[in-house]
Amino acid sequence: MISYTLICDKDHEFAHHFDGYDDCQAQLQAKTLACPTCGSKDLVKGLSAPNVGGQSAPDFPTCPAASGCGNGACAMKG
Repeated sequence: MISYTLICDKDHEFAHHFDGYDDCQAQLQAKTLACPTCGSKDLVKGLSAPNVGGQSAPDFPTCPAASGCGNGACAMKG
């Protein structure tokens, strides 16, 4: 199973599970799916990022509370 984000013509986004890419395309073309918010069957597949490794992405580093970013001396700069 794969989960894709779908977007209706009124910009509502929702996730739906499919057997694969071809299943998603077939259901979108046949208009068998409907937006759960407004009922529209005018749907497109949203952009998706691959899920590699099954782990969540690492957190990005944050600037220290007293960083010098305001005066151009960023503490994160190497």
